[in-house]
Amino acid sequence: MNFLKKLKIFCVAIFICSPNLFFSQEKNDEHSYILKLNATALVDGFSFPAVQFALERKFNNSFSVQGELGLQLYDLGNSVDTVSIDSKGFRANAEGRFYFLNYYKKNKSRRRISDGVYAGFQAFYRENQFSRNTSYYFEESENEELYKDNFGVKKKIFGANLALGFQRQFGHFVLEPYMYIGIMNRHIKNFDRSYNPHLGHVEDNGPHDLFGDTDMEESSGYKANFSFGLRLGYRF
Repeated sequence: MNFLKKLKIFCVAIFICSPNLFFSQEKNDEHSYILKLNATALVDGFSFPAVQFALERKFNNSFSVQGELGLQLYDLGNSVDTVSIDSKGFRANAEGRFYFLNYYKKNKSRRRISDGVYAGFQAFYRENQFSRNTSYYFEESENEELYKDNFGVKKKIFGANLALGFQRQFGHFVLEPYMYIGIMNRHIKNFDRSYNPHLGHVEDNGPHDLFGDTDMEESSGYKANFSFGLRLGYRF
C-alpha cells in the first residue's frame, strides 16, 4: 500500500470517527480550529525527525478531535559509511480529547476554549527506512577482531496511547506540552545485514549505543511506548 492510499484511509477514518453524535449533549456555538506545529518532532532522534502538523477541532470547552501528519524531509547527520537505503518516513495520528477540568467547572463561560488540562486516547501509525551500521566480533575469537556491517532498516509501527497534556492560549497563539504512554507493535526488516547473533556474532559499538537493538528485526513485536513533547499552534 503506497503513501497516498494510506493517507486517504487515515483521512476517511478521521471523518468517520467525528464525535458530533457523542458530544451533542454539551453544545457551544464557539467552534474552534487550532493548527499546530510539533516542535519536538523536528529534532526527534529516537524514531526519526519530521515536519509534523496537527489540526485540532474544538467542539466546545470539553471535547475535541485531532489529526496529525508528519513527513521526514531530512535526517540528523546519519554517519553511515555506505548508504543501503535512503532515509524517508511518515507519521499519522488520530486523537480524541476530554478537557476534564473545563467539563466539571461550574461557570464554563469564564474558561477560554483553548485553555485547559486534557486527557485522551490516540491511535498512531508510522513507518520509515534508513541505513545504519554496526560493529561486531566473533564470540569465540581470541583477538576479538571487529567487523563493520552496513545494512538497511525498514520499520512499520502502530499502536495506541493514553494522552495527557495542557493547552494554554496567548491571544490566538497556543502552547501545548504533552505526554503519551501506551503500547506499540513494531515490524522491523533488515536488508543486506551480515551481523547475526545466532552465528556467535557480538555487537560492539561502545558504551553510548543504548538503542542500537531497536533497529534489529529481532526486536519486532509488542513494546511499551512513552513520549513527550511540545506543540506550537494558532487558533482560528
